Amino acid sequence: MKQLYRILFIFMLIALGAKGYSQTDDTEKALKAEKVAFLTKKLDLTQEEAKRFWPSYDDYWAKKNKILNDRRKLADDFIQNINNITDKEAVDYANRYVESQKSEAELIAEFNKLLLKILPPKKVMLLYQSNYEFKNYLLQKVQETKK
Repeated sequence: MKQLYRILFIFMLIALGAKGYSQTDDTEKALKAEKVAFLTKKLDLTQEEAKRFWPSYDDYWAKKNKILNDRRKLADDFIQNINNITDKEAVDYANRYVESQKSEAELIAEFNKLLLKILPPKKVMLLYQSNYEFKNYLLQKVQETKK
């Protein structure tokens, strides 16, 4: 039962976080442009690499965003119905959440295989590191604007 409450708490955090991070189209476009510039500089892509990389990267993120949006909807649905669901239904929510996590892991594994056909292995690992750096860069910008 204690584990069930942990799962419920995680769902609550996801649902609340998802509502706080909705963005306008302009903001999304600006973020995408900034990310493209950031990654292009970090990866030092050749023209041939860039031509093959960006469509695959965009496709990956479209698929990943669908998984994340579906997970947010699941969490929202759970939160809206938390007082009316049985333990069995809560287990179903938890199982669907875990399946979503598995789908995300399978997607990154599939994307990794594709990346290794497009980019040298060091640039693939540099991409993963650069994505992490970009998140930190954005968080730092948000903190600076709050000051």
